[in-house]
Amino acid sequence: MFYEMKVTVMLKQSGHYIEWPERISAWIGRASLHDPVLKHSHYETAYKHYVYGAPYPRENDGIYKQGKVYVIEIRSSIEQSLRRISAALQVERGNDYIELLAVSNVHSKRLTHITELTTVTPAIVTIDNKPWVPGGDIELLLKQVHSNAEKKANSLFPDEPIRLDYYFAEGIQLLNSKPIAYCYKGRKLLGNKFRLLIREDAWSQRLAHVVLGSGAAEKGSILGAGFCLAKGLT
Repeated sequence: MFYEMKVTVMLKQSGHYIEWPERISAWIGRASLHDPVLKHSHYETAYKHYVYGAPYPRENDGIYKQGKVYVIEIRSSIEQSLRRISAALQVERGNDYIELLAVSNVHSKRLTHITELTTVTPAIVTIDNKPWVPGGDIELLLKQVHSNAEKKANSLFPDEPIRLDYYFAEGIQLLNSKPIAYCYKGRKLLGNKFRLLIREDAWSQRLAHVVLGSGAAEKGSILGAGFCLAKGLT
């Protein structure tokens, strides 16, 4: 199971799409300081277990427009975390870039059977402190995505640790030929979009739900990286 809400905002400045994940992160991070639990976790290195999508509707020219209204979807594997974020955002109603207009209710979701996960924001995978880029070992990419999902699941469910001897996805399809950049702290981080073909067994399905709530691979809470859409049975 995972949880989601939609946040409606108006942009105070225009900007390229690679700049907005960091701006959204700064807003959520500052809002988190209004909540003692979120504030504590903000300074920890543990998984935050939330991820957010890119503002939509998307712009064909890649430039989000000042004065225009967009929706940002935020998900979490932990219901109370998302409710706390919701309340915090309604206190910290904006920053230099964003003005909050509305926050939806928090909804729980569980899919009966997930067949595919597709990243709609690039997922960030680093290997030996270097980004995985197209042309690299595709099985190594899948291994890292699986390992990250296992670690997140074991963080969420420490009494039921998962140690699979197979990957929760039986296949991975890369969707871009060149890496896709994020702006972050004055530099660029590289990510990739891909499709995962999810196995049918219960443990693989659990990991797929964790990825939906917490993001695929790295920096889901920092840059909204690895935000996924699922295909399957509701």
